[in-house]
Amino acid sequence: MPSLMNSGAQMTSTSSGCAPVCCPDCGGLECLCRPRFFSGQLLTDEDLTRLEYYITAKNKLHNRYLVGWGVVCGMEVVCNACDGMVTVKSGYALSPCGDDIVVCADAPVDICSMIQKCARKQPRDCQPAQPGGPDPCSDTTENWILKIHYDEKSSRGIVPLKNTGSAACCTPCACGGSGSCGCGGKSSGGSMTNGSGSSNGKSCGCGGGSSTAAGSSSQAQCQPTVICETYYFEVCKIQPGTQTQKTLGALGDRFVRCLTALQGLVSAPPAGDNQQDLMNWCCAIRDNLLDFFADHPGYACSIPARLAVMCQSGADPQTVKSQVAFLLAQYIKDCFCGAFLPPCPCPVQDAGVPLATITVSKTSGVCRIVSICNIDVRKFATTFPNLTYWLSIFPTVRDLRSALAAVCCRPLFRRANQFGDQAQVQPFKVRAAQAPKAAPKANAAGNAPFAVAAAANDTTFQQSHDLSQIAGLAFLRGDQAVDVQTLAYAALGLSDANNDPFLQPVEESNPMETLLMNQFARPFVEAMLPARLEDILGFKNAPAPQPAQEVDPNAAAAKQEQSDLSAQVADLKSQLDAMKQDLKRSQGEIDKLSKRKR
Repeated sequence: MPSLMNSGAQMTSTSSGCAPVCCPDCGGLECLCRPRFFSGQLLTDEDLTRLEYYITAKNKLHNRYLVGWGVVCGMEVVCNACDGMVTVKSGYALSPCGDDIVVCADAPVDICSMIQKCARKQPRDCQPAQPGGPDPCSDTTENWILKIHYDEKSSRGIVPLKNTGSAACCTPCACGGSGSCGCGGKSSGGSMTNGSGSSNGKSCGCGGGSSTAAGSSSQAQCQPTVICETYYFEVCKIQPGTQTQKTLGALGDRFVRCLTALQGLVSAPPAGDNQQDLMNWCCAIRDNLLDFFADHPGYACSIPARLAVMCQSGADPQTVKSQVAFLLAQYIKDCFCGAFLPPCPCPVQDAGVPLATITVSKTSGVCRIVSICNIDVRKFATTFPNLTYWLSIFPTVRDLRSALAAVCCRPLFRRANQFGDQAQVQPFKVRAAQAPKAAPKANAAGNAPFAVAAAANDTTFQQSHDLSQIAGLAFLRGDQAVDVQTLAYAALGLSDANNDPFLQPVEESNPMETLLMNQFARPFVEAMLPARLEDILGFKNAPAPQPAQEVDPNAAAAKQEQSDLSAQVADLKSQLDAMKQDLKRSQGEIDKLSKRKR
């Protein structure tokens, strides 16, 4: 059986629009190999480490490409009782590399100490320049960005059965707690014991600067058996006067970058009518385009073939420009369509998650925290719980739930209606896909009329057009309420007392959209519009739709029974009158017979 194989590339570039990064913290797509185990296999540390790496890399892949990075919850930066310090509350974040950053408990961060360590050091044999008088810049403020980074610490060293000759790492300290901070304001945090993130002034792990136990170098050294996931903080200064460059969004910027790549491809034609100069100009343009489309392939695979015959028919400037314009139009079309395909993220140069902007004052040489802003630079992770939290301020979802419950959960009572003469019964019309209309024929000049594009748009946006008609009918209907009973009457082909249909044909073809527009969209819009705007739009001029009258089934049955009794009494009266007439006629016949016998 062959060993584990990986047919894909080990690491590939993720996006063609990314700026080059010298030493990225992470980035690119990696083809992973999953280990396989079998009965009787001799397991080594490499096999188990490969499994650990596969699971970790798969989780990072999902976090980075599927979920996104940023603060998921918590990590609010607030003031601390001590000068020069802030407190980062507990929370959870995803780093740009897909790592999980967990702050288990509130972590104090010494901002002023981190800023001081980032200050540029002066040479030892040089006296720093001092201002001649009071420093005019001593009362100014500075803005610093506080970031949090993912980190790992080794712990729980155990002596192996076999001496591997590795460095000693048997230290009594737990995970995290390194108080080292280089330029950039690095401050470690996170503790396995309490998760407070405070620094204890010690480093832990192999090669972590801890002192080794006394003994000869040949003594068996221990190996860490636990990797603790922790974090560290970092501050970076915001330079005054720098402004964030406005962008068109990721999609718009990608389309603009695609268009700017066309600059310099086509030069102006040479002056004069020298055919050799014109041919050189045409061939230079063709070579530029061949190189360009080789570096920027699109979706039209016939472009190289078109370029191959570009200069064979001559070097007329107008002809060349016409051919080039056609090819560039195809490229612009590919740029527009390709911009809607989301690209993979670029390599990450800074894996920190920005949390807040901290304004620091250095009045009289004393560092103090002035204010904290948790909104401007913080990167939020767009998750469904966050969207639910942000949208909870709007009552739309709650109102929609109430309206849906009113339609679906209340009992349905029979509504009294008057019907006109029903000529014929027509069932519900179903939405059917219509065949596209035939394109109009060209006129004598050989030009097709503009109705061709209109017909194409009719077939493309027909459903949108029907929806707009349904919306207009819903808002202009007046007091005619459209509910499930109205749909039932329309399904049977019934008409109202004025012999008008309950629904229009477009509504009969789209029963679901009709019900949503009348029962949800119209009440929502009327509730959102101010009173004066409703008067301007005419919503209040028309009679407002009255809710369906609920009829008590018992009362309706009693009323129906009373009506039936009245009909029976009237029928009995008519029968009694008929019997009286028959009796009167019979008495007349008897009197005639009696006279004849006499």
